[in-house]
Amino acid sequence: MKTAISALPFAITLALSASLLPTPVSANTHNELSDAVKQSSVAVHFRYRLEYVDQDNALDDAIASTLRSRLTVNSGNAYGFSALVQLDNVSVLGNDNYNSTVNGNTNYSIVADPEGTDVNQALLRYANNSGTTFSAGRQLVNHMNQRFLGGVGWRQNEQTLDGYRLQQGFGEKINAELGHYHNVNRVFGPKGAAADRNGSFNTALLQWQVNPAHQLAAFGYDFEFDSWAARSSRTVGIDYQGKLTTGPKLSWHLALAKQDDAHNTPLNVSHHYHRLSVNWAFDNLTLQAGQERLAGNSQSAFQTPLATLHAFSGFADLFLNTPNTGLRDNWLQASGKLNNIALTLAYHRFDSDVASSKYGDEWNASATYAVNKQLSALVKLAHYQAYNLAVDTTKVWLMLSYQP
Repeated sequence: MKTAISALPFAITLALSASLLPTPVSANTHNELSDAVKQSSVAVHFRYRLEYVDQDNALDDAIASTLRSRLTVNSGNAYGFSALVQLDNVSVLGNDNYNSTVNGNTNYSIVADPEGTDVNQALLRYANNSGTTFSAGRQLVNHMNQRFLGGVGWRQNEQTLDGYRLQQGFGEKINAELGHYHNVNRVFGPKGAAADRNGSFNTALLQWQVNPAHQLAAFGYDFEFDSWAARSSRTVGIDYQGKLTTGPKLSWHLALAKQDDAHNTPLNVSHHYHRLSVNWAFDNLTLQAGQERLAGNSQSAFQTPLATLHAFSGFADLFLNTPNTGLRDNWLQASGKLNNIALTLAYHRFDSDVASSKYGDEWNASATYAVNKQLSALVKLAHYQAYNLAVDTTKVWLMLSYQP
C-alpha cells in the first residue's frame, strides 16, 4: 500500500549523499544547507468533485461527492540533492452512494475514488550541471501522452511508482530515461486488494527534438506483475509528432508499438498498436480526427495497465481493459474557447479489431473556466450508447480546483 514505502531507495540515496558531502561540516556546507532550507516551499491544493453515473443495468445510480486535499513540501537544493514529500487525503462529503471498489457498496455503479490518507510521493533527487537527474523513492512518472505510462491524474487518488529513475540530457535536443520500479500504487488505494501491484517494472524512453516542428521518441516497457500475471508483457514502440511550419496550421501524431508475452504471463501474446491523429487549428477552434487500434485475437489483446486510461477511448471509461477481440477507436473532436471558457466536443465510434463487431458510440463534452488564478471549474459529460459491448452509460462531473 502507499503507506508502506520501501526504505531501500532512500538508504542508497542517503548513502550517496553522505559520501559527497564534505567532512567535517564546513562554513560552506552550513551555507548550502541554510540556502536549501530557505529555498524550500510548501503548497496546498484542494479538488472537489461530484460524479454521477447512470448505467442501464441493475446497479443503482452512483453519486460520489469527494474532496482531495494535497500537501506538497519541496526542499531546496544542497550539493545537487533535494527532496519531495506529498501527502493526499480523499474524503467523502455526504453519503457514499457509490462503489469505490473498497467501501462494499456493490449495489451502486463504480466511481474509483476510495477515501483515505496516503503518501502520494516521497523521494530524494540528485541533479548536476551535466544534465543528469537521479531520483529514488515514490514518484509520479508521466511518459509522453501517458498512453503507456502515466499517473492517472483524473482520479482523486493518483498512481505513483516506487523505485529508481535516471534521466540524462544530451544537449538541448535529446533526453534519455531509464527506470526500475518494484511497486505500483494504484488509484484504488490506499487500502484494498487492488491498491498495490508488486513486481519488476523496467522502463526506457529516448526523446529527440529533431527541430521545432518534429519530435521523435522510442520507448520500451518490461512489466512483470507478481500477482497479476495476465498483464505481464514486453512492449516496444516509436512515437512521432510533427507540424507544418508554413501554410495551414496542421499537426499530426503517429505512434506504433508491439507487445509480446513475457515472464509469467499465461498466454502467448503478440499484438500491435497504432495511433494516428491529425489536428487543424484555426483562430479559436481546433479540429481533430484520429484512429487508435489495440489489436486482439479473441483470446487476448494489447493492454496498457499502467496508462492514464481516462484520457483515451472515451470519458465513460468502458475500455480500461481492452476486450479480447481488440479495439478500434475512430474519433472526431472540436475544441476551442468562448468568452474564456475552454470547450471540447468529441464523438467516438468503437469497434472490435476482429469479428467485425460494433461495440458502441460515445459522445464526450467538457467546459473549463478559470474563475481566477486560484480557482477553476470544470463540467464534463460522457454518454455511451451500447451495441455489442457493455450497457448504455451516462456520466456527469462537476469539479472545482483551488490552490491558494
